[in-house]
Amino acid sequence: MPDNFKNKVLDSYKSFIDLTQNQSENFLKIRKDAIEKFESMEFPTIKNEEWKYDNLSFINKHDFNIISIADGEQISQEMIAPYSFQNLDTHFLVFINGFYSPRLSKIQSKKKSIYIGNLADAINKYPEEIKEHFSKYSKSESDIFIAMNTALAQDGAFIYIPDGISIEHPIHLLYLTDSRKNAIYTNPRNLIIAGECSNVKIIESSYTIGSMPAFTNLVSEMVLDFSSNVEYYKIQNNGDNSFYIGTSQTIQNKASSYNSTTVSLKGNFIRNNLNTLLNAESCEANFNGFYYLDGNNFVDNHTLVDHANPNCVSNENYKGIMDDKSIAVFNGKVIVRPDAQKTNALQTNRNILLTDEAKINSKPQLEIFADDVKCSHGATCGYLDKEAMFYLRARGIGEEMAKSLLLNAFAGEIIEKINISELRDEIKRQIAQRLIVDDIYFCDVLEQIVE
Repeated sequence: MPDNFKNKVLDSYKSFIDLTQNQSENFLKIRKDAIEKFESMEFPTIKNEEWKYDNLSFINKHDFNIISIADGEQISQEMIAPYSFQNLDTHFLVFINGFYSPRLSKIQSKKKSIYIGNLADAINKYPEEIKEHFSKYSKSESDIFIAMNTALAQDGAFIYIPDGISIEHPIHLLYLTDSRKNAIYTNPRNLIIAGECSNVKIIESSYTIGSMPAFTNLVSEMVLDFSSNVEYYKIQNNGDNSFYIGTSQTIQNKASSYNSTTVSLKGNFIRNNLNTLLNAESCEANFNGFYYLDGNNFVDNHTLVDHANPNCVSNENYKGIMDDKSIAVFNGKVIVRPDAQKTNALQTNRNILLTDEAKINSKPQLEIFADDVKCSHGATCGYLDKEAMFYLRARGIGEEMAKSLLLNAFAGEIIEKINISELRDEIKRQIAQRLIVDDIYFCDVLEQIVE
């Protein structure tokens, strides 16, 4: 693969570092180390096992403009309204081309102990917390995209929830890319710290305005302290000109609970790297995902659940529907370390192909180094159940409506796990728009037919 984009990143770093001289020596050292790691690495190809199904040719195919300064003045409230889940009362943080926009955002919390805002401002407000956690879990040497993000990251979300605090309203992080004039590369960085016995729900969504290509490389680091509970929802319904690589690295301390739900409905290229380290006893991690693709869209869900301590539980459940020439990848890895006795890990991937040209590459993995565990995995792929279709058609239901009912029921198991009712209804609406019958939603009774 030519190095056009890589050279552009290296050139941009030289200019970018001049803008960040007021940052701490620790921050500058982290950036310098990251760019050195980046320079020594190559973008992965299909020869790399972890990227064997991913075509990254778009990186050098388009002349991406690497944003180095904030420019969100051309975006109005009316322009972001369709992406704001207006029926849902949230703390709303808007990032334009990777930079926080106070003008477009709405943060409701008045408690001084809570910080819901952007990373650039938090660097000076919470220097000790950021020094303790920033770039400690997503390592630059492990991935070229993490190295690139760490070297160039200027802004993103910083969320700090003190001990014993429950956030009443969900926090919605909207990443909007303005590609009306140029092909744009954005590089947001999130750091989320949940204190002891805290509770928070976070929604991440990314969209593009404009027809030029848009490439988002997003990295999130999350720290869950004792008995904290974090729900993280990734909603992906972008355009055919969008390319997204997102890496989430979560560290779970004792008795913490992490629930991740990823819904991918559209995007030219989507790669979700979802990793959690169960760093103490009695942790629970739940990864749920649903993808419904058409056209030439591509999504790759790569998960890693690292059971490093005993008495922990993890569940992964991913379901997908592929239409036209779309391609999906599920690569779920569970590692059970030698000391992680009494581990309970379950992993499932189920898929429906609507055409002969659609593809699914499913690769569940278990690496078990302990003997007192309960671990299982399974993957299925097939077409719509002919017997279920016959059952519905025999009762006077048309073919397209029968198809819609079965697909809705298939997706329902995942969508119903969304604990924010307004968000759950919005996702149902977006899926219904893709089906022939717009007013058919998820029916518990019909779900039993496909299961």
